[in-house]
Amino acid sequence: MQKVVLAKEFGNNIFTRNIISSFIDKLENLKEKKIILDFKGIDFISRSCADEYMKRKKESKKEFIEKNMSKEICSMFNVVETQYKNAKVSFSIISNKCSLIKA
Repeated sequence: MQKVVLAKEFGNNIFTRNIISSFIDKLENLKEKKIILDFKGIDFISRSCADEYMKRKKESKKEFIEKNMSKEICSMFNVVETQYKNAKVSFSIISNKCSLIKA
């Protein structure tokens, strides 16, 4: 299992879909099957990044485990998850980390 500190990769903010997509591509090339993503220090993730992350996580053969997600980060993932539910698309890959936080 490998731990990745996202603040070291992105600074405090994750802004673009392309950046998160390239980052997931990099993780896909790791030999480890389980990867811990430490969100400590991440203050902001855009809606498009949260969306891209959720899609790529669902498609991946890797197991991504989120740790230290702030209330704000969880809220953004909840916004995206709610949009999928409203569109009747099943996505609940983050909710166990953020289930107590409503967008």
